[in-house]
Amino acid sequence: MKNRTKLIGLITLPFIAATFLLWPTNRDEALKEKHKATTQSPSVPSLASGLPTKGGAAPPPNPFQMLMQTPIEFYGIVLDQDGNPVASATVSGSVLDSWKGTPISTSTGNDGKFTIVSKGTALHLKVEKVGYYCVEKGGSLQPSSQGFDFGVEDSPRAYKPKRDSPTIFHLRKAGKPVPLDALRGQSKVPRDGSPVTIGLSKTSAVTFQVSCRTNEDASQAPNAPYDWRCEIQPVGGGIQEVLDEHSFLAPSDGYTPLAVIDMPKSLDRKVWYSRVNKSYWLRFPDNTFGKISFMMNARGDHFAVINGFRNPSPNDRNLEPKLDSR
Repeated sequence: MKNRTKLIGLITLPFIAATFLLWPTNRDEALKEKHKATTQSPSVPSLASGLPTKGGAAPPPNPFQMLMQTPIEFYGIVLDQDGNPVASATVSGSVLDSWKGTPISTSTGNDGKFTIVSKGTALHLKVEKVGYYCVEKGGSLQPSSQGFDFGVEDSPRAYKPKRDSPTIFHLRKAGKPVPLDALRGQSKVPRDGSPVTIGLSKTSAVTFQVSCRTNEDASQAPNAPYDWRCEIQPVGGGIQEVLDEHSFLAPSDGYTPLAVIDMPKSLDRKVWYSRVNKSYWLRFPDNTFGKISFMMNARGDHFAVINGFRNPSPNDRNLEPKLDSR
């Protein structure tokens, strides 16, 4: 019987692990370890809930089903970028209470608060409202979409319900959007540092110059760090890195002729990358302003990709797009 119990546990465990790996909340290693300990410990009954037992006793509880019945009591609040409550925001998502999960939905009250009461081992929520932008990860604002764990107390993501201190979700209220020109461009970039010019706009002569010099040692390991340096600049204009991803107002000053991405192989492996994504404010020669995301891939066939917006009106630093253009 002991061998049979162990065999059933080993057969069932991969299915449980697969369920959590597919769940969008990035299941913590602590959850896997707890499942492993639960299913392999001689003191815990078999995962198979239907096995007969000596003396006709009731079958042992199924640890997976028990985990799926973890009580969920969640308190949240939706605020705008200025800290004001957002009433009547839609709260939607799903709770992991079975193999497939169950959709869940509610809305915020006049105080911006909402409560979720359910059962399961994980919860993923997203807040939305017409006239508001969703907030992505990064910056000082809390994202509009978040995930939480239940049933695993030692997980860093484990949620502890606090009615008086609800979890914050941010939405950014639309201000005064203006018509903007799209900035789009991509190109292969020589590895020897030769500059390449990329046109960014279909409506104006806005161009961007990119160069990248890469020094790879043929004798080094295939995935080992190497020296590479990229220089980027709006032709005739200025550039500076975006520090507040949620801002729509370009700075009035602080621009430099070029921005540099420097990746020497001497950097710590945790901060060295062959592909880098950054956001930049741009000021063009005609005193118009823009904001772009810039991606440089410095491995294999080097290439750069640029996406963003430009306000075509000189001296107007507002770069808030219409909601349907984001």
